[in-house]
Amino acid sequence: MFAALSPVSASASVRAARSAHASASAKVSDALPAPAEQRAPIQIVQLSSRDLQWLPALTHLLIDNVHQGATLGFLAPLSRYAALDYWHGVFARLGQHHSLWIACESEAPGRLLGAVQLSLCPLANAHHRGEVQRLMVHTQERGRGVASHLMSRVECTAATQGRYLLQLETCADSQAEAVFAHLGWQRAGQIPDHCHGAEGQLQNVAIYYKRLPHLV
Repeated sequence: MFAALSPVSASASVRAARSAHASASAKVSDALPAPAEQRAPIQIVQLSSRDLQWLPALTHLLIDNVHQGATLGFLAPLSRYAALDYWHGVFARLGQHHSLWIACESEAPGRLLGAVQLSLCPLANAHHRGEVQRLMVHTQERGRGVASHLMSRVECTAATQGRYLLQLETCADSQAEAVFAHLGWQRAGQIPDHCHGAEGQLQNVAIYYKRLPHLV
């Protein structure tokens, strides 16, 4: 599964889709983010299958990322129905081996800033590793350390559960690669033409891993 942070240029169809989605987006985010000095602190929260109140904001987050070119397994334009259906599937999987973390502002109502998932391998011979999936940061909230906060919490959680090897996939030659390198991740290799991007073009995928300290 992909982690995506950096947008690519949007096609005319994607720009049209974003325009059509604007009215729905306003219901989730009523105003542009305040200047950095006025923003509330970021808090990281692990969601359970009961936290369905976050579904509208998560749906908006996914659409925002896909319509800005993020490679997350979807093609643009992404409908609200398809995005909501995806998140329902994620919530159904939450439990011992799959977790969902969100970054939000600490002040109520808590603007959603980003999200990331952690999948722990259930195989008997691989209880030491996990996979980071679909790291997303809202395009209006980038540059304030949201991705670093999310990744730090995921890594700490994995380490406390005895998972000392993490892996992820991200679009090659993207801004995300620089972020992961800065956070101490190692590039293992690249697969050419691995998948189609949001606009339908074939993209190379970079594979990253990180060894964590043994805490248990």
